[in-house]
Amino acid sequence: FPALCLYDKWLLAGSKNCCVNFDWCCGRKVEDEDVFASNTDLALQATATNTDHASSNEEGAHKHMAERNEEERQGLLEDEHKTLIHRFLDGYYIILHKFRWLILAAATAATIGCTVFAAQLTQPANSDVALLPDSNEYQMHWAWKQNLLSNELAKLEGSEAILLWGVEPADTGTHLDPDTWTTLVLDDEFDPKSKEAQSYLLDFCDRLFESFGRVKEDYECPMVQFDGWLKDQSTSDTPTMAYTANCKGASSAPVPSDVFDPCIIAWSKDVNNMSILQVDGSVKVIEVRTKSNVSYDASQKLLKEEWTTYEDWLENERQDSAPSGVDKFYHSDLAYWWFDTNNQMMKTAYGAAGIALFCAAVVVYISTRSFVLTTFAAIAILYVLVAATACLVGLGWTLGFLESVLFAILIGIR
Repeated sequence: FPALCLYDKWLLAGSKNCCVNFDWCCGRKVEDEDVFASNTDLALQATATNTDHASSNEEGAHKHMAERNEEERQGLLEDEHKTLIHRFLDGYYIILHKFRWLILAAATAATIGCTVFAAQLTQPANSDVALLPDSNEYQMHWAWKQNLLSNELAKLEGSEAILLWGVEPADTGTHLDPDTWTTLVLDDEFDPKSKEAQSYLLDFCDRLFESFGRVKEDYECPMVQFDGWLKDQSTSDTPTMAYTANCKGASSAPVPSDVFDPCIIAWSKDVNNMSILQVDGSVKVIEVRTKSNVSYDASQKLLKEEWTTYEDWLENERQDSAPSGVDKFYHSDLAYWWFDTNNQMMKTAYGAAGIALFCAAVVVYISTRSFVLTTFAAIAILYVLVAATACLVGLGWTLGFLESVLFAILIGIR
């Protein structure tokens, strides 16, 4: 409101400042405010053609009409100011104007303080989503279950991570439609047939399990299982048809390049192993399962630390050890889906704040054509946003999943 008062005051004063209003250069042409005055001017001009003395009468008429118009304008203003709302607004403006510098200092300090507090808004210590109050029986049961020994032991076991070769981490679905899923995008450069690639895949799991552990005590990587199967079949008196028809007597991995695809595909079918996927007789995907030391409901901090640890380790493998053809693998875990969702929701909340501020500034600027008023409005909206966020921090709230959704919605309402 104070900004509108200043804006109206500048316009009444006939300001030509382009930061206040640019009607003077590209706005609409101002029509005469008083039709009666226009008609009088025309009459006076017609009379002036009949006599030289009319010029003095015209000046007197102009002066008389100006005084009359000013009296009428003052009368209208006095009538308006007699209304209750105008008396309130006038008093409000007088007080604000009198203490304007003190209010400016207080508003500036409040904005800075709220901004500092708003910056302390963090994500929750865990990813639990509580939809019910603590007094609800279902919520009480959930809280009781969290303290069970079985639940604590399950969390200590972590979760299962998957390492993939031959697949690109791509999302071909419609990003604005959550009902659409991605299609499988194969890595055309994946080629595990060389002996160097086979040897690397054979030794890879020992280093992996040493750093992160096995998902199960009896789990073995597909290449290790394949190597054991070759050793058993090569020494067996009655080898299976899958071995004799496809492996050409190979006794262990690595096998010759021309034997690798048909032999390992035959093994996967023989033992019903789903970690090897093939297309037209060529191995396209290899999957390795390992342990992740966090669960999906761990804090964002722990999830990020585990993700970073895995990524750093895998990047060292890609750069230092992996030969060409098997050096573009990556890992995935269900826990990271929730981790990524929370991060995206937090970015959306902050992005919504920026969009709301930008759109409001554009609307104010187009409607008022005043740069100064737009600046005042943007600062006011920014203060509302940081003040509301600072209140959340003061109340002890964190920016969890539901809070991020509500935050993004309420910003638009503000």
